[in-house]
Amino acid sequence: MQTTSLTLLHRLCQIDESDAWDRFVRLYSIGIYSWVRRQGFQHEDAADIVQDIFVTLLQKLPTFEHEGPKSFRGWLWTITRNKCRARARQRKLEFVPAEVCDGFAGKDDEPFAEEEFRRHLISQIATVIKADYTPDVWQAFWQHAVEGKPASAVAKTLGINLWAVYTAKAKIIARLNEEFADLVSD
Repeated sequence: MQTTSLTLLHRLCQIDESDAWDRFVRLYSIGIYSWVRRQGFQHEDAADIVQDIFVTLLQKLPTFEHEGPKSFRGWLWTITRNKCRARARQRKLEFVPAEVCDGFAGKDDEPFAEEEFRRHLISQIATVIKADYTPDVWQAFWQHAVEGKPASAVAKTLGINLWAVYTAKAKIIARLNEEFADLVSD
């Protein structure tokens, strides 16, 4: 069953939706982890914080209301930032140098590395749907739409019809727009 991203977010609130949580974790865990690591946390602490974030999402997602562009990722960034700050305060009590906590200064309403997070998310989305297509269809899409190779060169390389390249591109882009437009534009 294909779902839109908003539907995925709603499915996360339902009981027995482990496949939705699997997909969500696969899409977001590395991005959240990179946000945490960029705040100066070592791997072990970052992994713990990511787990804390998913626990918080499990609890708070039912009350989340999507309100326009950047709404979900902004909310996710706020949760991430707060978990990082809480961990830094906790560590400060253990006499960790103050500069660890100083890294949290800056704009509270903007997640850092937005483009990097977005590229990662798109890459993860591609991995999720790649298995739904034959290798030739996927390669036709990837080489033409992502790598920017001319459709005629892709068709020749793959030994397929020129229109098969255009069809593959159109089919997969339509799927991306249908299923993940809100996540990518968010």
